[in-house]
Amino acid sequence: MQRYKYLSIILILTLLLFVLSSCSKKTTEPDVKTVATPTIDPASGAYANAQRVSISCVTYGATIRYTTDGNDPTLSSAVYSSPITIGSSATLKAKATKSGWTDSSIASAIYTISAPHAVASPTFNPPGGSYASAQSVSISCATAGATIRYTTDGNGPTSNSAVYISPIVISSNATIKAIAYMEGWTPSPISSASYAITLDQSVASPTFNPPGGSYASPQNVSITCATAGATIHYSTDGNDPTPSSAVYSRPISVSSSSTIKAIGYKLGWNPSPVSSANYAIDPTPAGFVYVPGGTFYDGSSNVTVNSFYLDKYQITQADYESVMGTWNSDPNGDGTAGIGSNYPVYYVSWFNAIEYCNRRSLQEGLVPCYSYSASDSTFGTNIDNWPSGWNVANSNHSNVRCVWTANGYRLPRETEWEYAARGGSQTHGYTYSGSNDPDAVAWHWDNWGNAQRSTHTVGAKLANELGLFDMSGNVWEWCWDMSGGSNRVFRGGSWNHLPHRCTVSYQNSDLAKTKYSYVGFRVSRGSL
Repeated sequence: MQRYKYLSIILILTLLLFVLSSCSKKTTEPDVKTVATPTIDPASGAYANAQRVSISCVTYGATIRYTTDGNDPTLSSAVYSSPITIGSSATLKAKATKSGWTDSSIASAIYTISAPHAVASPTFNPPGGSYASAQSVSISCATAGATIRYTTDGNGPTSNSAVYISPIVISSNATIKAIAYMEGWTPSPISSASYAITLDQSVASPTFNPPGGSYASPQNVSITCATAGATIHYSTDGNDPTPSSAVYSRPISVSSSSTIKAIGYKLGWNPSPVSSANYAIDPTPAGFVYVPGGTFYDGSSNVTVNSFYLDKYQITQADYESVMGTWNSDPNGDGTAGIGSNYPVYYVSWFNAIEYCNRRSLQEGLVPCYSYSASDSTFGTNIDNWPSGWNVANSNHSNVRCVWTANGYRLPRETEWEYAARGGSQTHGYTYSGSNDPDAVAWHWDNWGNAQRSTHTVGAKLANELGLFDMSGNVWEWCWDMSGGSNRVFRGGSWNHLPHRCTVSYQNSDLAKTKYSYVGFRVSRGSL
């Protein structure tokens, strides 16, 4: 009997262990989530016009990749960021991924796009013909919302030709050709109208003041025309000006040897003969641009800037090493950002820039701009005589003094930098230095830094109106000015930042001893 009792106890304990083992959770097995399947809007179907297709995914932080060729998307497929235009029949597929999650199922939508409508042919008013005076020609299109593009040189217009906005003045024999475009529609046929203009009166030849000649300093050249109401067009590249050349509105700053040509136009009159004036100017230091003084609006008030000279390029690694003897391209041990004699120097503090200016001034026999004063003691302009550690403590930046009348090298004032970046007296009011398109003038995160993690050689983008390069992008540039009492300003944006930080108005600053792989400088001179 007792043996049965023991057997019963053993049986109960065995059952209890089995139940506990079955209920336990295997904590080593991960919970893997699956990304939600993307949704496509509009859905599959037949459409009469091109469609703007949006793709979304309810899984926060998921990355959507897509194809339009019928193939399943992979990790190398395009990343969705904005609506996709489907202009012809196609199959759109999309898949969403997220780190640590299972990829979503593939979403698919099939679009059948019917043949698009054709845009109506543009018409001209007045029509082509012979006229005794200049004509103001309007171009219209019966298709509402169409964009008209045109040429006046006899060539057929394309999608890259000038957009028609206002009437075109035809003052000499010419042929206008026009085409109209509208998204999702077939472009119109090309329309053409030829105009034969016979005029009686001629505009007087423009004159220059001062006249052409040799000068020891930059000149502000005025152009006038004796014919009242005439519009003066000019060029400075040696080519004859045309109606599409720059319109004269203010004196032209001539800081280097050049030729100015001008022509006068007036509606209903023959154009003037082309006038020309040659100027030989030789005051500007090699590699510098003369920036004539003027006034600009900085977003809050009008600021007046005196004339000065500014380096065309950011200081390169070769420039820096020729003065300082050495340069550490990776002081933090976390990698370089572009190495080469024509790459901009970086990992330089505001203190380094000050030292470079004074040492270069002394090397070239110029009067240095900067001196150092602390504790009622003045240490002069020779960096070697400045106290040990002058460039170690951030607070020492306020001990540096600038003699603005000295002819040596210095950092530009912030107002000088912005005035020059905007194009000075030649400004066109661009958002970036020399263009409204950041890709035309700047190396920034989107067109270089994201892929390269590097600076770019200087001068590789277009210059601004004054002939200055990289005033937007590549590396930020130290300026003289303080910000908040503890920082020094740098301007212009860099390869490591998005385009909105590369505008001519964006300000940044940091401590004077700070060094980054995206901050450098350029130098200026106030007098010669």
